[in-house]
Amino acid sequence: MVDRIEQLITTLEQEINDGYNTMVGENDESLTYINSAQATLYELQKQVTELKQGLEQGKNFSLLGENV
Repeated sequence: MVDRIEQLITTLEQEINDGYNTMVGENDESLTYINSAQATLYELQKQVTELKQGLEQGKNFSLLGENV
C-alpha cells in the first residue's frame, strides 16, 4: 500500500511540474496555488517516508491518527 501511495505522489509531483511548466504567462495567483500544492506535496512525501521507515522498523502506527 505504501508503494502505491508513493507512485501516486510521484505522479502528482509530475502533474504539478507539468502545470507549472505549461502555464501561459506568469499569473501570480496561479503561481501561488502551484507553490502551495508543491509545499503540501513535499510535506506528504516527508510523512510517507517517515511512515515507511517506521513500518520497516516494526513500529505500530494508528491509522486513526496520533490522538487516538
